[in-house]
Amino acid sequence: MNASEREPSRDELEAMAYADGELEGAARSAFEARLAERPDLVREVARHQRLNVLARHAAPPEPMDHEWRRLSRDPFQRGLLLVGWLSGAGGALLLAGWGLHGLFTSDMPLFPKLALAAVGLGALALGLAVLRGRLLTRPFDPYTEVQR
Repeated sequence: MNASEREPSRDELEAMAYADGELEGAARSAFEARLAERPDLVREVARHQRLNVLARHAAPPEPMDHEWRRLSRDPFQRGLLLVGWLSGAGGALLLAGWGLHGLFTSDMPLFPKLALAAVGLGALALGLAVLRGRLLTRPFDPYTEVQR
């Protein structure tokens, strides 16, 4: 097992918590007293602080919540979304109908037709099962009320 696969030590966990500002009160004071005596802990905390800075700068900045709300009220944006959903759904239905028509009016043998129909029906059944599961479990999802 190499160093990245081992469990972090107590000192490493406390250094992470200290760098993240998660140590409070007596635990913070005790850790700071140990920092004064142990340069290896100081280096560990500094390493975690550098990682925090890198992580903050690695992620792209996200739009503020008020920008998302403004965009959701914009009539042009709403219209584009409506056109996109309607044309996508309509196109999918037309393609499915055309495919079914072509499948059942072709001179292909019956077995491949039934096999393709079974695959399509199975995909539709799985999709409906997932949608039904999501809708039935939505009231119990703790994240539905969480705002971005």
